[in-house]
Amino acid sequence: MSQRDYKQLEDFLIDDTFQKYCSGEDKNCVLYWQQYSLNHPEQAEMIQKAKRLYQILVGNRRSVHEQLERLKTDLRAKPAAPLHILGMNWRKWAAVAAVITALTVGGIWYYSQPTINTTVQPMTSVGRTYQTKKGEKKNFELADGSTVTLNSASRLELSADFNQTERVVRLVGEGYFQVTKDRKKPFVVQASDFDIKVLGTSFNVKSYPDEPTAEALLVEGAIEMTSKGSRENSVIIKPNQKITVFKHRDAVIAADKVTKSAGDKLPIKEIAIENIPVVQSNRVEIPDIAWKENRLEIVDQDFESLRRTLERWYDVEIQLQGEGLKHYRFTATFNKESITQVLAALQKVEPFNYEIYGRKITISEK
Repeated sequence: MSQRDYKQLEDFLIDDTFQKYCSGEDKNCVLYWQQYSLNHPEQAEMIQKAKRLYQILVGNRRSVHEQLERLKTDLRAKPAAPLHILGMNWRKWAAVAAVITALTVGGIWYYSQPTINTTVQPMTSVGRTYQTKKGEKKNFELADGSTVTLNSASRLELSADFNQTERVVRLVGEGYFQVTKDRKKPFVVQASDFDIKVLGTSFNVKSYPDEPTAEALLVEGAIEMTSKGSRENSVIIKPNQKITVFKHRDAVIAADKVTKSAGDKLPIKEIAIENIPVVQSNRVEIPDIAWKENRLEIVDQDFESLRRTLERWYDVEIQLQGEGLKHYRFTATFNKESITQVLAALQKVEPFNYEIYGRKITISEK
């Protein structure tokens, strides 16, 4: 697309040369965009708005793990209080702090109210449903020719009018999508915390109810993600970028207890975008989608998060006993190992005991 065709702020913000112009890191880009603004006065106002928005949004750059740990610490430091009092505190905090983060040189998200063109209506009627149990993964081909691979304990619902005037699906769990191009019928994935709109692309969506974060990873093409809540944020990301949405405070503190209503969510979510390194441009090496190849990739994962992953992967129930276990972190790769072999390998990294009774596993401090 020619820069003369840029109509929206995001058109400028996802342009690498424009980012370098805004940051001042490349003299050639600065000179080019200065001259471009003079030659195209009809776009000058939009360019200035995009530049101001860039400068506002790119100030804070921390890793996703660091953000999550900081958020956990802040939340736990707050004294317990009745629900209505907490609500007042969080609204006041949101109005003053508005903790929303932009990450990476190449990744920029923008905060806005959705327009008519990007607003996605909730699915009203379900046509067909695909799902997987714990411990299994399946491939499905949809009516439009798109394919989806569902990870363990996942469900994909198709709208009753799928592939007629639009293509809307709803995902609970994790799925890898390869979408057939059809510009007249945008493909929309609805999850609990965000919607993703695409024309034709390959991407991974992870949105389990018991996880403290929801994620979307783009492999090819382009996607627009709109978060849900009392305030909505839209973002367009590039290939090999991952966007993470931090859920409400109770999900962060106790991710396995999905008992809170939508009214108890933070008014503003924290969102992060990060670049995913690819080894020799080989997407198979991306840890986030290794599950498609039946490879379990554990990257700096705490025991509580790993517990949920292992439960879905091996169809077991795991109970952690001991506060010290919460501080253990693991990085490892498994392929065809059994749950017993996995636990034995993890024991070599951190000391713990475990007992297996059928499908139930108890892990305790050593």
